[in-house]
Amino acid sequence: MKITKLEHACLDITDGDGRLIIDPGAYATSLTNFNNITALVITHVHQDHFDEQKVGQILAANPAVQVFSTSEVAEKLANKAVTVPEVGKIYTAGGFTLAFYGGQHAMITATYPKNQNFGVLVNDTLYYPGDSFTPCPKPHTILAAPSMAPWLKLSEAVDFITTDSAQKVFPTHNGFLNEAGNDLHNRMLGDTTKAANKTYLPLKPNELINT
Repeated sequence: MKITKLEHACLDITDGDGRLIIDPGAYATSLTNFNNITALVITHVHQDHFDEQKVGQILAANPAVQVFSTSEVAEKLANKAVTVPEVGKIYTAGGFTLAFYGGQHAMITATYPKNQNFGVLVNDTLYYPGDSFTPCPKPHTILAAPSMAPWLKLSEAVDFITTDSAQKVFPTHNGFLNEAGNDLHNRMLGDTTKAANKTYLPLKPNELINT
């Protein structure tokens, strides 16, 4: 399996003939190849994870693509069958095994709308929590860890990384940071990961991990 990090919170994952896109949001500017996508996961409805134009292009180019998301996203994709997953159930889609956890977006403010959100486990290998720190109950080897968001404190990211079962960690949800901010967060999260005897991979957009 090959995991390519795109801008902000978007992942492009291939395994054999399967291609899975996770969270094609507004900041994923290098997502321009919409062909041969077999599965699509949208963790929640926010624009930085769910760009309706990109999703429309994916659906047009791949009529048979299997889509998994929240009911809030499904309402916006009324012309496409969307699977709203059952937490913990195993799904097979487009050459991938998927399991979903959580259900709620992390709190942004007390008055901000409380949206739905799913974390997703891919092939029992990669866990990506979307906009949450929902733990994954199944062992896995790679964690895509949110590193900057209006709802996030760096200490929470540290706790999430150190308690998660993965031995390899890379940052996501970092498109709001400039170069200096990314360097700072990578240094602090990298030190934390090293102290936990794990490997931190500060992937830049279009860099990848082979599993």
